[in-house]
Amino acid sequence: MNAELLNLLRRNVGSALTSDLAADICVAAGKMETLVPAADIAGIRAADCLGFIFSIERIEDIADEMKPLHRAHWNETEEHRHVLPFQPDYTTFIRYERAGRYVLFTLRSEGKLFGNCAMYLDKSAHTQTTIATEDTLYLLPAARRGRVARSFVTYVENAMRQLGAKEINITVKTVNKAGRFFRLLGYRHVENGFTKILESENVQLKTAET
Repeated sequence: MNAELLNLLRRNVGSALTSDLAADICVAAGKMETLVPAADIAGIRAADCLGFIFSIERIEDIADEMKPLHRAHWNETEEHRHVLPFQPDYTTFIRYERAGRYVLFTLRSEGKLFGNCAMYLDKSAHTQTTIATEDTLYLLPAARRGRVARSFVTYVENAMRQLGAKEINITVKTVNKAGRFFRLLGYRHVENGFTKILESENVQLKTAET
């Protein structure tokens, strides 16, 4: 018997089935197995660099604060997808976070949020080791000075190592010089990715008819 699920249901008898409660039930039911214990993630200590504080925070706690940063990231680096709607699914982020499969690193100065790096954690089906895959990595221009960015990435790497990850995968866009930056940090260029935005069927038919 799943004691965690049973206790969760007992505590919420008569409650409305909100998206948060549904996510909790999915995790407790084993539909999304917890990968890294919350205590291990919470145990990563903050660090400071040139007036900035690096730390791990929960997107569940700061989702509203993250939204402008996500928008700035989208506007600056995702032009190839601007024909698509920008609508991040924070409920899904939170569900993965609660399962120890999403870790949010933040960069702050005097309390203000200047950047973030979000990592998905999973167990590789090929190596059976934990792999970290970058979801977002973005610093506002004011934080792109000195060794701040380099130090922030190093902080993320050390935390991933502490949480058991053996491999980090990061994607970079062709609109900036991020590729060169990561090569300098020891990352290898091992593959090329391609993106195609699929037009609607109606648009394709009209094009064919002209």
